Amino acid sequence: MKLHRLLQGINIISSAGGLDKEITGITSDSRIVERGYAFVCYDGVNVDGHTFIPQAIQNGATTIIGEKPESTPPGVTYIQTPNGRPTFSLIAANWYQNPADRLKLIGITGTNGKTSTAHLAHSIFNAAGLKSGLMGTVGTRYADVFVEPTITTLEPLTLHKLFQDIADAGVEYVIMETSSQGLAQHRLAGLTFETAVFTNLTQDHLDYHETMEEYLNAKMMLFQQLNPDNGLAILNADDAASDSIRQQTNVPCLTFGIEQQSDLTVCDVESTLKGLSFVADTPSGKISANLRLLGDYNLYNALAAIGVGLHHNCSIEAIQAGLASTVVPGRFELVDRGQPFAVVVDYAHTPDGLENLLTAARKITQGNLICVFGCGGDRDRGKRPNMGNISATIADHSVITSDNPRTEEPDAILADIVDGLPADASYDLIQDRRTAIGHAIELAKAGDLVTIAGKGHEPYQEIKGVRFDFDDRAVAGEFLEQLRSH
Repeated sequence: MKLHRLLQGINIISSAGGLDKEITGITSDSRIVERGYAFVCYDGVNVDGHTFIPQAIQNGATTIIGEKPESTPPGVTYIQTPNGRPTFSLIAANWYQNPADRLKLIGITGTNGKTSTAHLAHSIFNAAGLKSGLMGTVGTRYADVFVEPTITTLEPLTLHKLFQDIADAGVEYVIMETSSQGLAQHRLAGLTFETAVFTNLTQDHLDYHETMEEYLNAKMMLFQQLNPDNGLAILNADDAASDSIRQQTNVPCLTFGIEQQSDLTVCDVESTLKGLSFVADTPSGKISANLRLLGDYNLYNALAAIGVGLHHNCSIEAIQAGLASTVVPGRFELVDRGQPFAVVVDYAHTPDGLENLLTAARKITQGNLICVFGCGGDRDRGKRPNMGNISATIADHSVITSDNPRTEEPDAILADIVDGLPADASYDLIQDRRTAIGHAIELAKAGDLVTIAGKGHEPYQEIKGVRFDFDDRAVAGEFLEQLRSH
């Protein structure tokens, strides 16, 4: 692609060198630059990409695009832009011929519930016969293709290549989880969304955003990228942050909630270990619904998904069928091997997520509630004692263990959790996660419920920067099989 075409729509402060040269590839990683590449650099969280300009040129870059004044050797073009991150996203879109323009995008953001809401909306679209793709924490699905997950909101080059593949497959809609970090790092710059959903805002990612205000500001960016002609913001009326979002968006808003007056709400709720049933009261009439998902908090996710379906003209019958067929990996997922007690695996890894999980589990537990959980390393330390206190307060017994310690010492993470426990807490401290899960299952009696929280669908555990095969569901299943064989 000619450089001048690659730069279409880019705000250029200054340029030195020719703009008619042929570009053979683009990257922000100087290590993978090849001859004829354009290297995009910016001042990142940990490193300044501008320091790698000499390496990029040595590897064959003929164009450098940065956000600082720089000089380059003869034959190498330098383009200065105000901000390298959004520039990289816009260039990635140009490189792949702006494939998102052929798609209708639905973005879902919030601390908890993004994955479940996205899966519910995707199932509703499928039931309605709408060709849709799904992008998020548990991977990307479109047509008959599944792409393994890496991060919730993909880096620009990967994202726009996927958009191209999805559009080429004849898919019309993409329902995508949009993380606060992805938004703050402008990975979605230049995209226009038809619908945006806000699930909730609770403490998480403060290691990155530092304050809750910055965290909310990142999420609000999604609602400033809505289509001004027919966009819709779907907001959780029971979360005070929705008021701030409403003030920042210029499109109509549809609210959902249970406590506050809302456009979408529920009645006649029944919650059991078999699922949720309820009646949704909507502007289009009442919708009787049954979910295979467990936990009362999924009422919010279902209402948000119903709002998405109604905005995109899905019939009530399609909404009912979509809700009834939804399965979300690692979200209040039962592990059943015929044992006389329940075992549930869930992704809850924030204070609010753990509280919602345990509160919902308590409602359907006949005996004792046992909670296995830990906290991730290299992440917000402030939530660790909070999560310890939540588990000790709601569960009858806690088994505190490692989650993904990453590069931190596991014992240091466990110590932070224990700091939040009340003096009378009933708990065991078992660093090894496999041993901890086995211990909890050994403790369980008929009528009890064991919740294994924190990792959900993840098929690995990250220790000292290395990922090892580990799936909570599989490990729990192994111990339950052993129990049955004895």
